[in-house]
This record gives sequence, structure tokens and C-alpha cells, in this order.
Amino acid sequence: MNTRNYRNAMDQLNPAPELEERIKGQLNLPPRRQAHPRRLAGKALAAAAAIACTFMVAIAVSPQLRAAVLTFFHLEETEQVPGPVGEAPEEPEMTQTTIDDLVEAQYIRLPNAGAGYDYGVGTLFQAERADDGSLLDFHYWAAEGDQLVPLETCTTEFSTTWEGVTYTDTVYWCEYEGSISCYCNGTAGYALDYDCNTIAIPGSADSVILRLSQGSQMDYRQYPVLLDLETGEVTDLLGGTGWEKAAPLTDVRWTDDLSAAILSSDRTGWFYCDRAAKTTTALDELTGLEVFSAWFGQDGALILLTLSGSEGDCYDVWTWQPENGQLKRTFSQLPVYQSREENPYGFQFFFGGGRGIYVAEDGTVSVLDLVTGGTTIVEDFSLSQQENATLIANASGTKVLFASYDGQADGLGISSLGVMDLEKGVFTLLDRENYDALQEGSLSWFDEDRVAITAHGKEDYNETYLYLYRF
Repeated sequence: MNTRNYRNAMDQLNPAPELEERIKGQLNLPPRRQAHPRRLAGKALAAAAAIACTFMVAIAVSPQLRAAVLTFFHLEETEQVPGPVGEAPEEPEMTQTTIDDLVEAQYIRLPNAGAGYDYGVGTLFQAERADDGSLLDFHYWAAEGDQLVPLETCTTEFSTTWEGVTYTDTVYWCEYEGSISCYCNGTAGYALDYDCNTIAIPGSADSVILRLSQGSQMDYRQYPVLLDLETGEVTDLLGGTGWEKAAPLTDVRWTDDLSAAILSSDRTGWFYCDRAAKTTTALDELTGLEVFSAWFGQDGALILLTLSGSEGDCYDVWTWQPENGQLKRTFSQLPVYQSREENPYGFQFFFGGGRGIYVAEDGTVSVLDLVTGGTTIVEDFSLSQQENATLIANASGTKVLFASYDGQADGLGISSLGVMDLEKGVFTLLDRENYDALQEGSLSWFDEDRVAITAHGKEDYNETYLYLYRF
């Protein structure tokens, strides 16, 4: 379907209020959740389960499960990616354009690449440093229209001790549109094999999680505490719950209200921690399953993966309700992704509220609802086995970024970019030209609605750029 058809169709998509409510109910959309990153090294168990945001993978779908579709729109206009401009500006500069009247693009030129610019949770920020690496100042900006708007930077100092190490640092943070962007230097002890970083809590504007860590590779371990941004008070989140039986912790996943957590360890497996009941119990014991991986879905329910198939090359997907112990299998015998060469079809990853992505052997792309067992297929769209592509969900799981790459380009070479909007039921795809004029280095979500691409000059690495797209 082309752009003209898209506009005509969207103009007519005005269902009656009662029908709109029924549609929303059927979508079963997840609450907003913040992804909790972790160290990559030595985390083979979780990495194998997630295979997150890599090449496309797939399962075969039963026709009776295809109860919903995502409408595919391939835009007529092609983006002309800006090329190198020349000498870097002294301050960040931004221009804005609209592509095919449907995609808003914001192109940001950044000062010298070594000036400490980065982004997170919907803001651009700069960690201004002295020659010795010490942090001098911190700045935040919001990208609004064709302007970068300076935001107030707040600071909270803290000091806490875990496993004989005292962590003393400052959190630099700002509040923007109800969300907290936060940064902790966390480098003072890195050479001594310990570290600390911050995790924003969805819906909270007064606290963040501090993730304290020690060791590396197989010796890596972490522990979460809560930091009050106003007072600097640090609160133990797991004390008295018996979390020690899951130690050493290598990952912690929370409910939105922090009332419960999934604790995991590369050595001891997966555990459910109920903070109110002060209990920590192995998920194998609670469910009778050999749990391979676990996530929170909606309303505190857990989504579990177990290995199946004669050679352990498939997944079964289960839901488990902590309040009553109810266990239900929603998918069985889902082929496991191996590699593009060995087996390019298999289950890919979880994202917000309990969804996953697959591609069938014919290249058909669909979204799995891991809680209900339902499937939403992307109509009129397919991927070949040879196509180099990526899917990445936003934090709340309401949108999924799609990108395909030119394997001959320097850097990523993103030849097409699109977003599956699961709330609107639309997948919009944009082709790109001149993407190889710069070396594109990273691709991710900037916030819930905008996609971010970073790039730098091929000849002058100090020419750095941040591109934002709203579909």
C-alpha cells in the first residue's frame, strides 16, 4: 500500500466509541516498563534466552491463531540522509524535516566526539570532563521541534556499602515529561573491579535504582538499592527476603511497583522474590518446571521459557500467576534461533508486557502475545533468509523498530527503517538513501516514540551526528 492509500485509509479509521473500547480491550496492551540492562560478559544463560535485538527469527503459525493483523505501509518518499557538513559546531545544532508528511526527522550535529555526548530516556546529555577524566559538569537537553531545549540538571550525592566496598558518588538527573533521566559517573572504582550505575523507575520522579556491582566475567555479581533523589537516602531493596539463596545475582527484573522481583544467577538459576511476604523461592520449585528464562508480563504474572524438543532446540512458553500458582502453557515447540547460517527461524525475544517476534519459514513476520497465545501478523510483508535485519521494542512494548542493512556499507548502513505501532495496528517503512556518506554506529530507541541513529564522519571522527525519527 502506498502513501496515498495510507492517508485515505487513516482518514476513515474513526470507529464508534464502543467499538474502539472493544479494540483496546482485545489488544491487551502492556504497562510501561523500563528495560534493565546488565553486563554482557559472562552472562551466557540470559543472553542465550534473550538473543535480543539481533537477526530475524521465526516459527510456523497455526492459521486459527491469526486473529489480528498489522497493516503494512511502504512510504513513497525516500529519506535523503544528510552528508558530512564540515567543522563541528561549538554547541549541538538541530534541524527538522518531515518525510512524506508522515515521518518527522530531527538531525542533530554534535560538537567534538570526545566531548562526552550521549542520550537516554528521551534526552540528549553531555558529561563535561577535565583532561584527567574527572567530571566537571553535566548538561541535559530536550529535542523539541527544530530546537534543543536546555533542561535543569539536578544532583544527588550518596554513599552506601555493599560486600566491603563503599560506593560514594553523585547522580546527575533531570525530570522531563514525567520521566527521570539519570547518570552516575560510576568509573572511580572501575579499575578496582567494582562499579555503580543508575536505572530509572517507570512512573517514579523521586527515586532511582542504584545497581552496585563487583567482579567481571564469571565472578560478576550485582545488588540493587533504592536512592531517594531528594534526600540521598539509600534503602536496601532485598534485605530480609532470603535473596541470598539466589546469590551471586547477575540480573534483577522488577514489577513496576517494585513489590516483586525475578532474581537470576548464572550459577543458581531463576528465583521469585516477594518483597511483601519476605520470601525468595526457586521458580523450578514453585512451578515444577525446569525454567530456562523468566520475565514479568502484565499485572505481575510471570512469563517462563522452558526447553523442549528432542534435542532441546525448541521453547515452550508458560504463564505463572504468583497469587494463586496458576500455570498455563501458551505456546509449545517453538524452534530456537541458532544463527542465520544454521537455523534462521526460531523464537526471538520478549518485550514489554509479554510479546515476542517471529518470522515464519516463508518470511512472514508476526507478533506473539505470550500471555494469551494470540498472534498478530504483518500483512503483505516478508523477510528473506538472507536479509540482514533487526527488531527492537520500545520500553513499554507498544512499538517495535525494524531496520535492514546494506552489508557493503561502512558501519551499519541502514537502508530502511520502520516502526510497527501495535496500538494503531500499523507498520510504516521508510527507505533511505545516502546512508553511507557517514559511518552509522548505533541504532536504538531515543524514547517511547522516537528512534535514534548515531553516525560520525569517515575522514574526521570528530564529526558526530544524532538522527531522531518519529513515525
